[in-house]
Amino acid sequence: MKNFENIQEYDALGQKKLLDDRQVTSLELTEYYINQINKKNSELNAVVHTMFDDALSKVKQNGLGEGPLSGLPFLIKDLNPIAGYKATSGSRLLEDFVPGINDETVERFRRAGLNFLGKTNTSEFGFLPTTEPELFGPTRNPWDPRLSAGGSSGGAGAAVASGMIPFAHASDGGGSIRIPASACGLFGFKPSRGQLPYSMYMNHLGVNHAITRSVRDSAALLDALHGEVPGELYPTFQSNGFLNATKEQPGKLRIAVTPDFDGHVSIDDETKKAFQQSVQLIRDLGHEVVEASPQFDFRGVADNFINVWVAGGAVVIKHLGKVNGVQPGPDNLEPLSYNVYQQGSELSALEYEEARVLLQMESKKLLHFHDQYDILLTPVLNKLPAPLGSFKQTSPQAMFKNFTDYCSFTPISNVTGQPSMSMPLYWTDKGLPIGAHFTGRLGEDELLFKLASQIEREKPWFTKYKEV
Repeated sequence: MKNFENIQEYDALGQKKLLDDRQVTSLELTEYYINQINKKNSELNAVVHTMFDDALSKVKQNGLGEGPLSGLPFLIKDLNPIAGYKATSGSRLLEDFVPGINDETVERFRRAGLNFLGKTNTSEFGFLPTTEPELFGPTRNPWDPRLSAGGSSGGAGAAVASGMIPFAHASDGGGSIRIPASACGLFGFKPSRGQLPYSMYMNHLGVNHAITRSVRDSAALLDALHGEVPGELYPTFQSNGFLNATKEQPGKLRIAVTPDFDGHVSIDDETKKAFQQSVQLIRDLGHEVVEASPQFDFRGVADNFINVWVAGGAVVIKHLGKVNGVQPGPDNLEPLSYNVYQQGSELSALEYEEARVLLQMESKKLLHFHDQYDILLTPVLNKLPAPLGSFKQTSPQAMFKNFTDYCSFTPISNVTGQPSMSMPLYWTDKGLPIGAHFTGRLGEDELLFKLASQIEREKPWFTKYKEV
């Protein structure tokens, strides 16, 4: 390859083949993406810390190892520590914090051979479905810079959608992989609880993975992350390989579809149109489509999710403040985070346990729904990507009301632990992407990848690339 004019025609695994075939070098690829970040980041504000010197040094010294993804550039979300580099979590509480160790997720990405070019923007502590931290300012949507790129992994979404990087790390405690994927026109997969490390985050609601442009890139990254960690509370599901699954057919599936959880939520007209097209697509693929919704206490789940969420948030803030030797307070926390910290700290053990037990009871109902159905299809978001500045509430209750009006569907699988994915199957006449949300049985991530690959072949989106 003489130049990089058509590099965006290749997904990450396609670029890996170019490396293996010696059509490009790791140094050339690294320099290309450093240039893309330098050229585009000022408009989108997706990358908040750079590691360019380290990335170039690792390539020149052959320091990336022989992992399956060796030589591919990558970005880490600024919630995960990388030894020797700032880890702010988008907060003034950690503005100057430099950890001395990598976390397990970073270690596994390193062992896969990925070359870190920097860290991506996130809402403070990953608390919001948008990425507008006071510390760094908002990340803008490449498809319309007046809109949010989603959150909390909005930096990752904007970076991948604009071609700053072929794929990027993301994490999800209520939709933070799938929301930016929908808003930015990308593939976002939330793995089952137990597939990989990090299950303790936010009271077991959170999980790490990535945002990608292709299904197989996502599967390859999950192969790199998958595996047991001593001390994890949840057993690791056995896998025959997620990338292998993308090469197999899903068979005829029984897919339940609901746009509104039996009227508990509302969606806008464009989202209805997108949902109807997605339903027709899976019907055309030969799957059995049934209009059905899981029966559960929607309001009870939402109300008790708040208690579990503020408790987990308070633990995160207290721990990070302690690690950095700083007392959390209104001078170093955004108003919402400070109120989360206060409410979570004041929550009684009884209130927390009641919330946890109710969520577990409702999870059983949701999981048993899949005794009858292989997959559940819903929208990802209730409406189009939000304008910047839409999430300024300072009360956790008010914010969560706004959250559920915007993205009612995504937190459910964080509660149950199920795998879910956002697929970019629709663009509006104005060029805005809308994702379709597929949820599978707990531990059956491979089946979702089989379905995703089938859909991707039928309705490819890879050429929908947003040049900035």
